[in-house]
Amino acid sequence: MSRPALVPVPPPPDSARAPQARSTDGGVHRVLLIDPSLFTAPYDAALGEGLRQVGIEPHWAVRPHRGGESEALPAGQISHAIFYRRADGLSESLRRLRAVAKGVSHLAGLARVLGVVARERPDVVHFQWLVLPPLDLMAIAALRLVCPVVVTVHDTVPFNGDESPRWQTMALATALRISDAVIVHTEAGRQRLEAIGVAPGKLAVIRHGPLQLGCAPTQPRRDPRWTFTSFGEIKPYKGLDILIEAAAALEPRLREHCRFIIAGRPRMDLTPLLRRIDSAGMAGQFDVRGRRLAEAEMADLFAETDCFLFPYRQIDASGVYYLVKGLGKWLIASDVGVFKEDQQPGGGERVPAGDAIALSEAMARAILARPVATPIASRQDWSAIALLTRDLYAAAARARSGGWVQRIAAFFGAARAGVP
Repeated sequence: MSRPALVPVPPPPDSARAPQARSTDGGVHRVLLIDPSLFTAPYDAALGEGLRQVGIEPHWAVRPHRGGESEALPAGQISHAIFYRRADGLSESLRRLRAVAKGVSHLAGLARVLGVVARERPDVVHFQWLVLPPLDLMAIAALRLVCPVVVTVHDTVPFNGDESPRWQTMALATALRISDAVIVHTEAGRQRLEAIGVAPGKLAVIRHGPLQLGCAPTQPRRDPRWTFTSFGEIKPYKGLDILIEAAAALEPRLREHCRFIIAGRPRMDLTPLLRRIDSAGMAGQFDVRGRRLAEAEMADLFAETDCFLFPYRQIDASGVYYLVKGLGKWLIASDVGVFKEDQQPGGGERVPAGDAIALSEAMARAILARPVATPIASRQDWSAIALLTRDLYAAAARARSGGWVQRIAAFFGAARAGVP
């Protein structure tokens, strides 16, 4: 996905909470931001551009550019391609070997991060994702001896609710507790991290900003049926099984007037979902595009969509939501996370998470009424987000005191927080 445009939307006065008082840049001029897998490349690009506009020089530690991708980060943002230099080349069919290789490569990437920090002496290191928490925890502990470390938690439910070893979740919680500051996108996320022992004074709620595609749609073939779309990486927490059950519950006369597009790179086995579709007799209504879409394909898909579906079991913030919310398309979403906190009239409906019948009824209403949606405005633009982020960097830098001995003592104190 190419660089998103920055949409100027003034923030409300109470839309973000940051620790400490607001200030000028506080001596923070250069920041190393880390997104090893470029999970949130459009967000990264927009945040980096916003930081540049407020006087921060963003440097990035990321993976190499992949063939077929548009440039993730725009010119002017220095990028170090230091993660997964060789692991990315392994075939998906070698899944077990690939996982081991990626772990080793991640450790090597973190070692290179330490080298970059030693050479460039950034004022702050800012992790966008903690990909392998046990290794990231060790890196954060080492980096904090040199400079403040800030972490953005895009999803405060560990691993999106997927089952994971206890040591993984414990390492993640400890990494957050020892960081100098932690950014979340929702109040629910802040409360969730407080509950695992992250100090309230370290937490800041800074809303996600608006995203846009960098190209316009062509003229896609229009289907006369009402088109529902679920877009984004296909993962269990996104509730596509619930969507299929809801579609199967539609009256036959309504099925004839709708279709469903599921599009995105699979992060799970699609076979059970495809079997559900076949057993429901809805193969003619479902178009499953199980692959990563090019940006032009996304633009065409969004143009032919009448309603975006988000039947998520749980979520904190959703990049797809911030990409489509301003398009003036009807949205039906679970009443969780950002969908619950960003309610605005005229944009769509919310339904209880996991409730296939409620989802089916909301879809039936949309098929019959074909509602015209009001574009959902963003609560903050990227300039406001960058200012809040810069102030958070400054607060984290001011809060540091003492030498290495004091910092090591503070590390162990924070690591023990929340441990019974």
